[in-house]
This record gives sequence, structure tokens and C-alpha cells, in this order.
Amino acid sequence: MKLVSYGARGWERPGVLLEDGAILDLESATMGRITTIRALLETGKKGLSLVADLLRTPQAERHRVPAETQRLGPPLTNPGKIVALGLNYRSHAQEQNVRLPRKPLLFSKSTTSLSGNGDPIWYPRDETRLDYEVELAFVIGRPAIGVDPAEWKDYVAGYTVINDVSARDAQFSDRKWFRGKSYDSFCPMGPFLVTSDEIPDPHSLRVAATVNDQPRQNSNTDDLIFGIPEILAFVSRNITLLPGDVIATGTPGGVGIFWDPPRCLEPGDTVTVTVEGIGSLTNQVSTRDVLEPSPYPHPRG
Repeated sequence: MKLVSYGARGWERPGVLLEDGAILDLESATMGRITTIRALLETGKKGLSLVADLLRTPQAERHRVPAETQRLGPPLTNPGKIVALGLNYRSHAQEQNVRLPRKPLLFSKSTTSLSGNGDPIWYPRDETRLDYEVELAFVIGRPAIGVDPAEWKDYVAGYTVINDVSARDAQFSDRKWFRGKSYDSFCPMGPFLVTSDEIPDPHSLRVAATVNDQPRQNSNTDDLIFGIPEILAFVSRNITLLPGDVIATGTPGGVGIFWDPPRCLEPGDTVTVTVEGIGSLTNQVSTRDVLEPSPYPHPRG
């Protein structure tokens, strides 16, 4: 299944993208029991089975919404955590001329940095080096602590695409990554959360990024240094993961800052990041004339 959150920013409704392109509104179809995709994941496999059964019933027809007129927000509008990995592709280490890490390098992105497909990426004030990073992300489907790598599939509900937008000035001057990775709009996510049964091997997916239709990143998840089993075991060793938590697996070589000369983003640029089997996210870089609070995490969650 392709799970979506659709509608106005911060007020999205949960849905399923149907094969004919329409959306099944899960909130109305479940009589208000499911108000977010995270709420669906919290019901576990029983909830996903219920949705699969619902799709086969005649009454589902009453809860269809035309998709072509709908904005798709981040599928997880209220994740508890967004955990990300730095330096997790061999090609990304090579372009920096640094050694491969001995263990996963973790950082977090604020949940207020979320945005959806088509939303603007706000060019931050007092920054001059804005960058893109295509990433495969996986979403936790059940509480996890001390996960055995051999059992990793039992904990992954599905996969989505993230653009780990980065303000390199802040990232490099702070020598910490949280601020430069967490500005509002710096976590475009989506457009779908594809359930794990539709992605038999997440370690063999093409990942790519373009800027103004020009190729910038082109790689495959088979270049990951640490795969999902190792990542999940490492993160959950002493940190409890909960349904709806998001883990981004890192980016390959080709980010703007390491081109010669650097090719960072400017207002007006259009960035598209794609992961095979999941979909593409497209966002335009824009100046932020009015400061308004981020609508995330989802107030309805």
C-alpha cells in the first residue's frame, strides 16, 4: 500500500493511494478512529490488515477522494523522532576524502522541519550554502528496543523519501549538525509511505537528485555502509523506537557542497529527489518573507 497524508499544511487527513489514482480517506472510512498515519501504525499489523480488507469492500467507494486536486503532505505528520545518519554511503565518504566510519553516525532533525511534496524550501537568513541530500528513510511499525539484526523486518512498517536539506554554514561552523539540518522546511518527506511488503529489498534501490532537471546525485542503496539491519540494531540498543518514528539512512555522493566548484542551492531552484519503488519529491527553493510557525508536528495527532 501507498499511505498518504493529504490536504492543507498541518491539517492533513490520512489516506491510501488507490491503483486508479484516487485516495481512500481513512479517517472517514474508519469513522474517525484513524486520524493520522502514525495512529494507523500504532495499531500494528492488525490495523494494516484492516485497511487491506477495507480496500476490498464495496463501501470503500463512498470514501474516495480525487487525488489530482489534493496536496500530499509528509506521510508522517507527527513522528515522535526523526533520526538521521551522516556519512553512510561509500561514495559520500569518497567525495570528502575521509575514512569510512566504524559505527553509524547519528543526528536528529526537528519534527518542525517537515514539509510535503510541492512545499517551498525556505532559503534561510544569514546562510549562503544551502544543500540537498536524497535519502531513503524507513519507518518504525512497532516498539523496538535491543533489536536483533536478523529480525529487522519485523519492525519496519514501510519506506519513504526524504530530502535532508542542509545549511552548510551552520552545520560546519557549529561542528554539530542539528541546527543546520532542522530549519523549518528542511525535511521534505513523501510523497508516499510505501508499506514494506511492496519493497522486498531496500538495499537495491536507485536514489537520485536533480536540480533544475540537471542530474546531481545518482546512486544505489547497495552503496550503503551500514544497512537497515545494522542501523536498526545500533539505534535501538539503548533508545526505544516507537511506531511512526522515522530513520533516514544517509545520502550518496554528489551533494552540492562537494562539487568543484560547489553547486549549492539558490532561491528559484527546483529540487527533485527520487527513490526507486517509492516516488519523487519536488520542492522549490524560496525566500521566506513572512515568519510563521511551522504547522508540524500535526496538531491533530
